[in-house]
Amino acid sequence: CKSSCAWPGKASLHPIQSCDVHNQPLNDGGNTQSGCNGGSAYSCSTEQPYAVNDTLSFGYAAVKLAGGSESTWCCACYELTFTSGSVNGKKFVIQATNTGGDLGDNHFDLAI
Repeated sequence: CKSSCAWPGKASLHPIQSCDVHNQPLNDGGNTQSGCNGGSAYSCSTEQPYAVNDTLSFGYAAVKLAGGSESTWCCACYELTFTSGSVNGKKFVIQATNTGGDLGDNHFDLAI
C-alpha cells in the first residue's frame, strides 16, 4: 500500500515519496491512488530500517498519538528507547510515514 503520509495535504511538508510496483519513484506530487485501492502507488523499498551501530538504528513507523492528528505527526521523527529484552537500552529513531488508524493511542507500529 501507499503510505498515508505520501498523500498531499497530510502535513505542512511535501508528501513522502511513493513508488510504482517495480519500486520506481513516482513524480506525481503524491496524487496516484494507492495500490491497495486499485491504483499503482506503493511504499518504496527505501522505507526499511538500518543500523548505524550496535546501539542506534533508524527506521519508519505508522504512528497514532493521543491529542494529535496526522498533520502533527506525519514526517515527524521520534527517538524510541527499548526498555526490556535483548534490545534493552538501544535506540531506534523513526520517521512517521504512515498513520495508525487501527492502532491505540500512543502507539508506534514499526516497519521492519
